[in-house]
Amino acid sequence: MNRLLPDLFTVLLISTVAVASVLPVHGPPARWFAMATDLAIALLFFLHGARLSRDVVLAGMLHWRLHLMILLTTFAVFPALGLAVGFIPETILPASLYAGILFLCML
Repeated sequence: MNRLLPDLFTVLLISTVAVASVLPVHGPPARWFAMATDLAIALLFFLHGARLSRDVVLAGMLHWRLHLMILLTTFAVFPALGLAVGFIPETILPASLYAGILFLCML
């Protein structure tokens, strides 16, 4: 039964989103809250990475073929697919929709 109960972090995360949806911050304090949010996210990722052991980091770096495949897919295959979609006639794919698809593929 304990496997079905969410952990404390998940409960706090959902509660934070719910409170922010009901009580959004407006005006000048919003800039400071945005900066605090960015810093908290950076700290969360840093602490998660700092928790990894050196062996795990080195094992991940040794998977260079996987990293190369992800790099090629992201920066070569998806943009090429986006450019290939441009050959679809404008009667089927309007120019504005093509621009959005191309932007998404380049992103």
